[in-house]
Amino acid sequence: MSNPVQNDSKRPVYRRVRFVAPAALIVGIAVGAAGGGDKKNSTPAAAPTATVTLPAAAAKAPAPLPAATVTATMTVTAEAPAAPVAPSTPDKPKGDTIGGDGSYEVGVDVQPGTYKSKGPKAGGIGICYWERNNGGDGVGSIIANDNVQGPATITIKSGDKIFKTTACQDWVKTG
Repeated sequence: MSNPVQNDSKRPVYRRVRFVAPAALIVGIAVGAAGGGDKKNSTPAAAPTATVTLPAAAAKAPAPLPAATVTATMTVTAEAPAAPVAPSTPDKPKGDTIGGDGSYEVGVDVQPGTYKSKGPKAGGIGICYWERNNGGDGVGSIIANDNVQGPATITIKSGDKIFKTTACQDWVKTG
């Protein structure tokens, strides 16, 4: 049985070195991917760069080959985490005025009566939503509702449990 080192030296150089470039590429990518960094960091870190240089051939090569160099670069950009958003709490009505966004308990937060709004808030999508609700969940709990694009008048009744409003200008009691 012959020695594998001796047999390898009888092969042409290009056959012995064929594995060097793919191996260097794989090593470079692995090193670059491992340096991804902490994604919780809001400041992007410098992109990792890996350079792997491998010798090209053994001593008995007929012509020297240049060393194979593979550079793999990976840039990782992390976005800053969003600031926590506090749950929306409607402002308590002040006197006979109801804020344009919120869910209000009738008899506690708002009193039954007739209220008017000038319509959707400026800078919104141009629609104001209001709802009278019996206090339950789902569509079946809605007593009356509307999406309005201009001034609106509603009458909150004593049997209503909840009044909801979204993207409306303040509601002012008129009666």
